[in-house]
Amino acid sequence: MKNLESSAMPLSDKEISKIFLDQSEDFILFFNEQMEIEYLSDAFEFTLDFKKENLLGKKLNEVWVNFPSLPLMKPEQKMVIPITSAVSKQKFLIEFKFRIITDLEEYPDRIFCAIGRDVTDRELALKKFKDIAFKEKELNQMKSRFVSMASHEFKTPIATIVSSINIMELLLQKEFNEEIKSRLYNHIEKITNQTSRLTDILGDVLLLEKTIQLGGGLIGQKISILKFITQLVNAMNDENFGRRHIRLFAPDKDQFILSDPTLLTHVFRNLIQNALNYSPGSVDPEVHLIYRGSFVEVMVKDYGIGIPKEDRKNIFGSFYRGSNVGNIKGTGLGLNIVWELVKKLNGEIWFESKVGLGSEFHVSLPSK
Repeated sequence: MKNLESSAMPLSDKEISKIFLDQSEDFILFFNEQMEIEYLSDAFEFTLDFKKENLLGKKLNEVWVNFPSLPLMKPEQKMVIPITSAVSKQKFLIEFKFRIITDLEEYPDRIFCAIGRDVTDRELALKKFKDIAFKEKELNQMKSRFVSMASHEFKTPIATIVSSINIMELLLQKEFNEEIKSRLYNHIEKITNQTSRLTDILGDVLLLEKTIQLGGGLIGQKISILKFITQLVNAMNDENFGRRHIRLFAPDKDQFILSDPTLLTHVFRNLIQNALNYSPGSVDPEVHLIYRGSFVEVMVKDYGIGIPKEDRKNIFGSFYRGSNVGNIKGTGLGLNIVWELVKKLNGEIWFESKVGLGSEFHVSLPSK
């Protein structure tokens, strides 16, 4: 009786190598100097759903356009390359290491080897970490700029408050005739105005910090945009006590959007208030509501001082104010906050402006 064990032929080194390569979870491929694929491991089929027989003989950088051309590949170089699954369309991030093999008997020319591993989770975690680090850096820079700005901006209102209090103390030592009462009321009004100014500055800074830290995933509410804009414009007209009138131009029909009413209120109230502040003595500002397919657009137009060309690239930056604002009060945070909030609402904001003729600020928001 024959010994079955002795009849088994030992595996050759080539067969062992093929079994090892085919069973490996790594993405292994060989290609020649023409970048034609000579071999693919089974991982390309199991994980990425590519049929090996459909890829053999094809040029590597034509099958996956993200692969670099051969001169760019350096020995032992590592490169993360995005590859999309042929069936599920899931995107994988594969880190490949390139090598040159020159000692294969059956291949007289050089053979290039790329060994890859799935690093999708690692790269996504790294991106998230970088995003968090960037936001933290941005927040720290904002806090640093705030300290610098506050040391300058807070001096005037605080000095005014202290001065008014001192004068009031002197006046209180005298009789309260009509002149003294008038002067007291004048200083009380100064204290109230400067305190309000400080409150506005601090409120803007706190809102900006909250906006930067605010993550995605806002839960939108169904909002009647025509009703919303109309009520806001009417409220601001009432607050102006007839001094300035904001003109509203809107379609007759209404349209609904999914958004956050609190953030929307701050965006458009800020833009409208800017239009009032920066167009003193000019034609009253306008608000236009426009429907553009699956988007709604709100345009706030003023006929004021306009924005100089040299200021336009920085207009949405924090603590930045135009070079022509003169004595018009502001913190330099308003448009930066508006820009951040519009991004959170998945919208876009842009502007057009001519010095001396006015500005138009456009906000586009998805309605579906």
